[in-house]
Amino acid sequence: MSGVDKVGVLSCNVMFGVNSSASASTSGGFRSDATRATGTTRRSDVTVSVTYAAKGVDEAEMQRIANEACDNAEKQLSNAGFQVVPHATIKANPHYQAMHAEGRESPFEYKGNAGTRYLVLGREGESISDPRYIGTASGLGQAFKAAGGSSAQQHEGRLMKDLSLTGVNVNILIDFAQLESDGHSSFGGFASKDSAKVDATIQLAASGDVRFQPLSKQKCWSRFGKEECMIKPNHMPVFSTTNALATANTFYSSIEDVTTTSDKLTSGFTKSLGFLSAMSGTSSSTARDITRYQVNLIPASYDAESKELASGLLEMAASKAASSR
Repeated sequence: MSGVDKVGVLSCNVMFGVNSSASASTSGGFRSDATRATGTTRRSDVTVSVTYAAKGVDEAEMQRIANEACDNAEKQLSNAGFQVVPHATIKANPHYQAMHAEGRESPFEYKGNAGTRYLVLGREGESISDPRYIGTASGLGQAFKAAGGSSAQQHEGRLMKDLSLTGVNVNILIDFAQLESDGHSSFGGFASKDSAKVDATIQLAASGDVRFQPLSKQKCWSRFGKEECMIKPNHMPVFSTTNALATANTFYSSIEDVTTTSDKLTSGFTKSLGFLSAMSGTSSSTARDITRYQVNLIPASYDAESKELASGLLEMAASKAASSR
């Protein structure tokens, strides 16, 4: 961070938790299916799946939260003592426009493990080009574009040189639930695992990071008649949350059990099948126990708390970055 003074926010993405899911299962362990004496009953294992879905806040409201968070990023950097180039100046640059022409449309749906879903939003009217959100295929696509000098990273490099600034990339996650699973098998798979549990904490929290691309660490060269500029590897300081910022304030009105009839039928059928299989002397791991909950958000509370959390996160990151110069 030495010498970093003039900065500009080149990308700002806010990711909102929509679905939070986890699963756990029992396991027979080593030699659980070994031949036993005639007439004995083998194990019937089960997989437990739990999903929480947030309802009550639409994409338009998420976009307003994202817009304010991105505007606030510039404010917090300025308050921390950085010279911030206005977003209007950056947005007018042709390299910035080219970078967003190559990105994915916002909002972008990001799917995690076990049915977990997020919506990623950039500033209103702008795309999402960060490979961490848009998946392996698009990440590889950016790599192929790099050969022609048209990757998002190279557009960023030219933009930084044009405006003589250090680029800043902001990423924020607003989540409403944390689910923890006790796992699917024991260590090494040798011991039996006779319980399956998923614990949930419903709490609004924010985490994220702010990355700097120091102009002093930039190298430029010419290739195939085009100028390319990139930051040296491992020379981009990142200020990130070790622990999420959370609020104890109420942001939802109720939590409903919305397990569907189909889910219940599936659970009942597979449990019966597993029981019959075990009684017949055949080990079964097909049983499933499915539960779904709906967290009914209070829009005004969710809005206010999300903005407060995002602001606090950005204030701390900007302050730490400034003190690291």
